Amino acid sequence: MAIQKILLPYNFTAYDQKSLDFTIQTFAHRRDLAITLFNAYTPVPEIEMRESPVMEKLRGNLGYLSQRIMEQEAGLKEAQQRLLQNGFLEGQVRYIFKPRKKDIASEIIDLVLNDKYDLIIVNRKPGKATRFFTSSVFNKVVTALKDATVCIVS
Repeated sequence: MAIQKILLPYNFTAYDQKSLDFTIQTFAHRRDLAITLFNAYTPVPEIEMRESPVMEKLRGNLGYLSQRIMEQEAGLKEAQQRLLQNGFLEGQVRYIFKPRKKDIASEIIDLVLNDKYDLIIVNRKPGKATRFFTSSVFNKVVTALKDATVCIVS
């Protein structure tokens, strides 16, 4: 039996938590699937530091950003543990936490196409008329993936 590959983009919002809950309720009993939690973070820029008050302040800000990235990875590991505690096996769940090189939607699309995911579980924020005029990650992913199944949790 082939293993079904599921991608769950995760960005630490309440909507992402709903997607995680949906995944647990829908797939926890299945042993023929593999779930990948995915987050692409904005990397901290590398800047040469010279001794000056401005650079010291900048060093503090960069340190804060590096700490936030470590906290995000810890949050992704917590989401992975939540899946494991709710019925998934160790070998079924992994996470990808990587610096992003493109916009988030393109990172997701590239991952789906390159790693051949069968199902992508995305969420969208309901409402807000401004979404008709701006392009959201949800819209970009759904319109770009023609040969993939996209499950929308809202």
